[in-house]
Amino acid sequence: SSSSSSSSSSSSSSSLSFSWQYEACETDNNIYGYLSVFFMVAYLLAFGVGMGGLPWTINSEIYRLEYRSLAVSFSTATNWIGNLLVSATFLSMSSPSVLTAYGAFWAYGAVAFLGFMWLYWTMPETKGLSLEEIESLFIPRENGNNFDGRRRRREDEVHNKTNFSMKNTMNWATSASETISNENSPLVV
Repeated sequence: SSSSSSSSSSSSSSSLSFSWQYEACETDNNIYGYLSVFFMVAYLLAFGVGMGGLPWTINSEIYRLEYRSLAVSFSTATNWIGNLLVSATFLSMSSPSVLTAYGAFWAYGAVAFLGFMWLYWTMPETKGLSLEEIESLFIPRENGNNFDGRRRRREDEVHNKTNFSMKNTMNWATSASETISNENSPLVV
């Protein structure tokens, strides 16, 4: 009797077959499926062109030259470990007994928001600065406080640099128009 039960179980496991189910989803006039694919591709394109490269750009600028390669490798490893953690925890967190899918997305969104707020207050503006100037922003200060108002001071410096540039442009434009309007001065092109 034991041999008959083992032969029946082996025959039942060998009789399992898989086949494609082409008619499982309705494809006639299903605009929602096409819209979801369109918006997913549009999001990926916009993210790739816009914000996708920003962390890698900032990451390559903020470290001192002698530590840059090692620091970028640690940052890259941290990024991939974070991706692994999100991938590994999402199914558990999205189960109905834990947080549900909505709760999992809200939890990840809250972590992202906290990270955004921390970066907003601690990451200085680096627009228009050379690598040496950016490096000087991250050198520890004598008082040990690296983040005290750095963002505000940096924005003021960039604003003043921009205003100075705009004032010079306006002064040049004013003097050029006065030169042209003066009848005694020749027009220089």
